[in-house]
Amino acid sequence: MTLDEIVRRNALRFPQQAALQMDASLLNWQQLDKRVNQLTNAFREKGLDKGDRVAILAANCPEYFEIYFACARAGLIAVPLNYRLTEKELLEILTHASPKLFLIAAEFVPQARSVTEALDGLNDSWVVGEVEKTGFESYENVLLNAPSIPAYSPADEKDCFAIFYTSGTTGLPKGEMVSHYNLEMNAYNQMVADEATANDSNLISSPIYHMGAVFMAVTYMMLGCAQYILHKFSPSEWLKLMQSCRCSVSLLIPTMINAILNSEDFDEYDLASLRLVFYGGGPMPPAVLEKAISGLKCSFNQGYGLTETLEATFLLPEDHRMDGSEIKQKRLGSAGREAVGAEIRIVDEKGCDLKNNEVGEILIRSRSVISAYWNMPEESARVIKDGWFYTGDLGYLDEDRYLFVVDRIKDLVISGGVNIYTREIESRLFQHPAILEAAIIGLADDEWGEIVTAVVVLHKNQAVSEQELIDFCAADMASYKKPKKVIYLDELPKNPSGKVLKRELRLSLAV
Repeated sequence: MTLDEIVRRNALRFPQQAALQMDASLLNWQQLDKRVNQLTNAFREKGLDKGDRVAILAANCPEYFEIYFACARAGLIAVPLNYRLTEKELLEILTHASPKLFLIAAEFVPQARSVTEALDGLNDSWVVGEVEKTGFESYENVLLNAPSIPAYSPADEKDCFAIFYTSGTTGLPKGEMVSHYNLEMNAYNQMVADEATANDSNLISSPIYHMGAVFMAVTYMMLGCAQYILHKFSPSEWLKLMQSCRCSVSLLIPTMINAILNSEDFDEYDLASLRLVFYGGGPMPPAVLEKAISGLKCSFNQGYGLTETLEATFLLPEDHRMDGSEIKQKRLGSAGREAVGAEIRIVDEKGCDLKNNEVGEILIRSRSVISAYWNMPEESARVIKDGWFYTGDLGYLDEDRYLFVVDRIKDLVISGGVNIYTREIESRLFQHPAILEAAIIGLADDEWGEIVTAVVVLHKNQAVSEQELIDFCAADMASYKKPKKVIYLDELPKNPSGKVLKRELRLSLAV
């Protein structure tokens, strides 16, 4: 199926049930289907043909899903954009994607204007939201003037649904071509792993331009569940919406969970409706997970994968037990086991398979793996070989095929010729009561090549010396792994999805 069928079928099955809500804006499934038809017909009236790209620059809003589903219904390809990018970065991506239409939220019109003027091949730009004298057409006016007659997709399920550009944490962005089929196959696995039902409701707080928010929404929309949308994440706003809307599930990445747990007014909110937190997208320090299980009092499910692969493994709710055996305690630090239809391999630099508990690059094969990057055949051939996706992550499988992710290859610290995995040291630092956030990076050093450097954020009104933190790490691990330097910051740089930008740290702290 193409993904717009989710809306059409739900409009038949649950016409009056809530589909999307943000603030006072509420759409039921029948209303959403009508607006998707109107937008689809508007696309066609503007001359857009199957395979044309539609770029989107917006923070979270209900219109984002209207655009995604209308693109699917019109056979177009959505190109969601990171709204924190500079004008230069936006132009670089848009030149690569060459969209015919650019949909811009009112708040981003100033930064988008010069981009539209410099972009070749762009037919039109529309503004989502109220703003005067932009020179662009109003999205809402276009929608209202378009017929609402039913429209049907010319696309195939294996066609590209959207091009998701990488967040740029490791260099220039690449356009990941995610198909309707990729997301549908992932949704079935997610439903089983989450133990999802039609009675659930999903709180969306990660950016809708990002794959995490999209696959979570697709999964629960397939069941007819309502989606409650937070415009931009903050711990207090997430807590308020969870309490007021009584949501049952939410995707959070570890830095978001940590921020919520450390919110000053955390204990004031009633979170009894929360059934499950799905997390992923970065390392989860065991100390933070333990606090989350105790504080949120809900089930947890972890997924491992990239935008290019979607979820390849799950650490299921049944695995999240703090009172298990020693081996089960260790596996709380894993990414779980393979999803149905997915397979993991661990290989060395030559592509040869490694034994259990040997660290190498993680390879993934599944029905959710993309077929290629947009207009990058050489890069596609480099990372997709014989159906296997080379993730760039380092990890190992234990005897029962639990996957342990130890680092990104590009984040690995090589000091004195020895490989040092940053996640292990970060997990140790999070055990210190003064530490709010921590990241380990390698900084250049004449003697060692690189030195292990801890970049930390302290809890309010807490203090700890550099030597104390070094000694704290040395007490629990081999001496060569301990930080040789500690840098204190007020905040770690993160992208809008909450991932710590280690590349930015390395660049800003390099001498």
